[in-house]
Amino acid sequence: MPLCVYAIVGRRPSRRTFTRSNFPRMRLVTAGPVSAVVADCDAKTPLTVRALRAHDAVVRKVARVAPAILPARFGTIVESEASVVGLIERWSADLCEALALVEGREQMTLRVFGAVATTVDSGGTGGTGRMDKTGAEEVLDAEHPGTSYLLRRAHEQAAPAAPELERLRAVLAPIVTAERVVRHDQGPLILTAYHLIPRGGAAAYRRLLRRHAAEPGSRVVASGPWPPYGFVPELRQ
Repeated sequence: MPLCVYAIVGRRPSRRTFTRSNFPRMRLVTAGPVSAVVADCDAKTPLTVRALRAHDAVVRKVARVAPAILPARFGTIVESEASVVGLIERWSADLCEALALVEGREQMTLRVFGAVATTVDSGGTGGTGRMDKTGAEEVLDAEHPGTSYLLRRAHEQAAPAAPELERLRAVLAPIVTAERVVRHDQGPLILTAYHLIPRGGAAAYRRLLRRHAAEPGSRVVASGPWPPYGFVPELRQ
């Protein structure tokens, strides 16, 4: 039976936390130091807002018990457990490197607009309910999620310059451990920066951001924390 992949994790969650009662339908498929969180699926799940939200809810739940997690994109389906093991083994070096980067960390998303005010949006639990555009926020972009995802990944691979972030980078340096930047060519949104921070550090991140205005003529919006959707490596067949 086909399997839906929800996430890749390192250092298997303990049996005490990853139980059938906590994760009904889910199981771990392990190859070496890497495991995939999977569930049986009869057919490809239709792309709907509800399905995307459900996928992201599973990813968030796994993130609470896994020290390191790489969220899988919605609709990642493989033929069998043997196929999962083969893919993990093929990509083992890249996965282990990425898992080491995200271990004990979570993601904040910083958007820079061509406007005049600075706004810090709490996002996350108790926030506005928006979800991150890399992976989770595709829930709110259901018309063309695949295309927008691939375009964002292509921009990330190009490592675009971001002079608009230079001053904020210095401000956030004490808490940001890694950054991915995507530039946007149209509309008021200039760029999106994905920042990796220690888990539990979102409040400190926002405090640092509030103390420093954006560059003149720009507006900054921060959201999160999210699972590290923006730090999943580009894995090639």
